[in-house]
Amino acid sequence: MKATAEPQTRRSLAVPVHGLSVVALAVVSSYFAYVWGSAIVNPVEILAPLLFWYGVAFLLLAYPLRAAAREFTRYIRTASGAAVFAVYLIIHILLYGLLLEGILTSFLGKDLVSTAAGATLTTTVFTPPSVVNAVLALWYNPWIAITIPPIFSTTLSLYSLVIAVIIDVLIVANIGKTRELGKACSTGARSRSMVLFPALGIAFGASCCLSVPLLFTVVVPSAAALASLLWVYDVTYFLFPPFAVALLYLNLYSVGKITANMEMSNEGKGPAIPSVVS
Repeated sequence: MKATAEPQTRRSLAVPVHGLSVVALAVVSSYFAYVWGSAIVNPVEILAPLLFWYGVAFLLLAYPLRAAAREFTRYIRTASGAAVFAVYLIIHILLYGLLLEGILTSFLGKDLVSTAAGATLTTTVFTPPSVVNAVLALWYNPWIAITIPPIFSTTLSLYSLVIAVIIDVLIVANIGKTRELGKACSTGARSRSMVLFPALGIAFGASCCLSVPLLFTVVVPSAAALASLLWVYDVTYFLFPPFAVALLYLNLYSVGKITANMEMSNEGKGPAIPSVVS
């Protein structure tokens, strides 16, 4: 028993140590960007954000979102799960790319998008050296400006890509688990409502992350409006995706609780439905 417990303890310690070490290394290494100095592409401003967002995603999927990641690996193999994942990822990246393009254009005081078709990788050193500027560098760097004139342009960052994947994991897990719950329900009105409310939770969690960026990037496109509403753009870009993550996580947890209660009430009447609660 003791021999079994020790390897499990080592593994449980290795996971947070690995994730936190990578995040800490990213924060420390970000200061070396100032040593390299200003350049079109600063290698430190690529390495540090890569380490940082890898560490953040690793910790999220290993701990609070571990059950969601487990459900995601089951449902992503289905045609509907793969389609939902691809469609949402494209829409999220596009809308937040348009939002980021507006923020960086206002922040840097220059247009990021070229008049010629192509993709441009860019970094910037946020000066003077400080903790706040180091954090900004991790959230913004590096970015890729993609242009297909005259109809399309967008700007991508590691933050927007990572948070899009995490939200997508939760959406696919929620849809798969809700469908599974629906199959277990009877045709009664009460049972239908048990599926309806989780489905509404999925829709609200996914749409709230997309509706505001759509509003600002499509309805309020002028430079004057952007200058006056830049703080709203920042709040939308940084806070709405984590808000969607929290909503979708709570929805998935609720579906797991409903499933667990159904297992108890249907005990002895058929096979149990695996619960998402871990």
